Amino acid sequence: MSQHNSQSDAVVTVFAPPASECAGTNTWENAVLAFEHRFAKRYGNRVRFKAAPLFSPEFFQNPAVTEAVQQGAEAPIITLNGRVIQRGGKLSERIIREELEKLGILPNA
Repeated sequence: MSQHNSQSDAVVTVFAPPASECAGTNTWENAVLAFEHRFAKRYGNRVRFKAAPLFSPEFFQNPAVTEAVQQGAEAPIITLNGRVIQRGGKLSERIIREELEKLGILPNA
């Protein structure tokens, strides 16, 4: 078992287009913050969420994401610890929870 420290057990990154000026509050960043808030209630600090713009330095540091875009995947592209778990559509709480369970990360009792 790994030692528990202040680091998260899982990092969910949402790669999506940067918000346009007319988006108002309906942005990927706000969606990611809302998900992080919901997951913090269930998982404590074990799951961290990040939003990363497509074609940002972080985007180019993840070969799985750049490959998905080259293959025509639609945004958002969601990764869990660097592995693509969802392409396109809306953020899916169910998909993220199922992938966390595969890593043995379960909600707080």
